[in-house]
Amino acid sequence: MSDSAAPDRVRDAAQLSPVPAGRTAGVPWRTCAVLGLGGLFAGVTGPLLSTFVPIAVRDVLGNSRTLIGLVMAIDNVLLLLLVPWAGARSDRIVGRGGRRTDLIVGGFLLAATGMAVLPWAGSLGIAGLIGAMVVLYAGINTQRSPFQALLADAVPSRYRSLATGSVTFQMCAGAIAFLMLGRVLGMRPAFVLAGGTVLLIAVAVRAGVHEPQATTEATEATGSTLLAIGRSVLTGSIPGLRPVFVASLLLQLTFQTFATWFALHGSERFGATPEALTLGFIAWAFGGVLGALPAGALGMRLGRRMTMVVGLLVMATALLGVDRVATLEQAAPLLLLASAAWTLPVVNAYPMFVEPIPRGRRGSLGAVFLLTMALAGVIGDPLNGRVFDVAGSYRPLFLLMASYTALALLAILTVPRGTGEAAPRSDTTIVV
Repeated sequence: MSDSAAPDRVRDAAQLSPVPAGRTAGVPWRTCAVLGLGGLFAGVTGPLLSTFVPIAVRDVLGNSRTLIGLVMAIDNVLLLLLVPWAGARSDRIVGRGGRRTDLIVGGFLLAATGMAVLPWAGSLGIAGLIGAMVVLYAGINTQRSPFQALLADAVPSRYRSLATGSVTFQMCAGAIAFLMLGRVLGMRPAFVLAGGTVLLIAVAVRAGVHEPQATTEATEATGSTLLAIGRSVLTGSIPGLRPVFVASLLLQLTFQTFATWFALHGSERFGATPEALTLGFIAWAFGGVLGALPAGALGMRLGRRMTMVVGLLVMATALLGVDRVATLEQAAPLLLLASAAWTLPVVNAYPMFVEPIPRGRRGSLGAVFLLTMALAGVIGDPLNGRVFDVAGSYRPLFLLMASYTALALLAILTVPRGTGEAAPRSDTTIVV
């Protein structure tokens, strides 16, 4: 199918994993648990990198902030280059009868190597450190969009919210565990342990995820396929996709606002030390752990749209509550509630986003979804910084987060009922 094909043509595709006659499909608990290891991968690597890599770069370069910023930009550069490439590449692999897990496992192996060697790479100077960072971030960004597509490929439509709930749960749990390990063990042992954990994740995903064979010959994806999907998202030619895109961007913007600015807000507003302010981050992480799996179950029971609406309402209310409290201790339970509510839209957004897309285009769709998250980071920090400059204070932080949440709620309310919901017997897909 060419990219110029009408995007609103609908076909009923056969189930990729059909259930034999006379048998009832059960909940794919094992597959959801193994796919959740993709979230564990993010939880194992992300917090350690955020905590220790800037310090490692500073130790090599000194206090040249401009150079530090340039080196730290390697991750974003590789994300912009590799996420679209890997998504389209995985679609081509599927189109030729191959498996996305080959590309995903390759990314895991690169990342494991980078994690293991990075703490010692600085001894070789800036070239050694940059080399280790390129290997590490190349691995991380190579597996991202194929893994998003694999989740939709390997799990029937009805259970995708449960699978993304497993991903979010393991991501938050892994972040808590490895932050604590990093604090207790120090950088080098924690990175080696993380590298070993990533290797085990690669083995488990390779052995534990069954990729169904395509029932029809897939059209090979090209670079223009990703552009066609992006165009369909932006123009609204696929029903409901644009509002989910906007809501996903706003949700990531809300999280980015908290992650970047809460420490400065808390020190100004509550007079708290950096050590004391970790209470807020820990509360948010535990909220993610508590909310992720129930968010998947609610998405199955109530529907994805309704679950997202409920989560956004509760989240906005909790954030407004945080704005009114007087102490950090009073803010912590409300932050936990806001984070738990945040999981409801986060867990159900991607299953809703991917529902109308056929298997041979899901890698490209995953790249569009992930680039949306990156866009939130690009525009969020400068935008928020400008707001705080105008206000002359970090005090409006939670009002700003509540505003982003309210806008995401308005976006989801424009999604027509039934759009993006789980297909009961077959995946309804739109050819793009």
